[in-house]
Amino acid sequence: MVMSFGLTDDREAVGYYAGFVLSAFMLGRLVSSYPLGVLSDSFGRRPVIELGLWSCVVFQLGFGLAPSFEAALLMRFLMGMCNGIIGVSKAWLPDLVPPERQPMAMSLVSGMWGIGQVAGPALGGLLVAPPTAASGYTAPLLPSGPGSGSGSDSDADSGLALLLQRFPYLLPNLVGAVLAAISLVAVRRYLPDDRATAAAAADSTGDSTAGSTAEGRHRGDVRRQLVPAGAARSPGKRVVVISIRYCRLQL
Repeated sequence: MVMSFGLTDDREAVGYYAGFVLSAFMLGRLVSSYPLGVLSDSFGRRPVIELGLWSCVVFQLGFGLAPSFEAALLMRFLMGMCNGIIGVSKAWLPDLVPPERQPMAMSLVSGMWGIGQVAGPALGGLLVAPPTAASGYTAPLLPSGPGSGSGSDSDADSGLALLLQRFPYLLPNLVGAVLAAISLVAVRRYLPDDRATAAAAADSTGDSTAGSTAEGRHRGDVRRQLVPAGAARSPGKRVVVISIRYCRLQL
């Protein structure tokens, strides 16, 4: 992708520019991690996670459609700045899973991160096909080019081929955006809406005058209200939802 922007023709120098692309996301996270954590304490975990997934949908598509190196950096930075999924998910997990299941749940979530790191680059390599005459490579999952097929199918293939020739890195980012949208639906469907209880916990912190021990007990009672009826008996579904989200983040 760096070479397609025309920054350099030297393959040995590509890593220098690619480092900026990778670092832009982490820089955005560095800027926003603490503020997003504060927001999750005040307004709930789920809204912050939903914001992160929406950022993956919008800015990942923007990254795939980036016309320049600067635009690509901006999309990556904005996606990282709005993405507090990792820290908030780990903070929310103890509220969703009973104590005896938390080690297993945390291991599952962390394992999904590793799976995503393996599956993401492999899937991206199958879906992206930089139009470089030097390599002569075409991705196996893409149409070979304009004019393949007949009738309306040929027109559709031609349009897709022309779009991907203009934006050869769109398709892997489109797949990632779709997976983020699916994760967003799963979060809204299976994870509890904790905005009301988070606001109650924040208010109780400001109003409590009974001492730190009593305040801690009260905040713990309020936070336990985040777990809906039956969650202690069947936490697996919520763990799977968060784990799938972790895996998707790496694609």
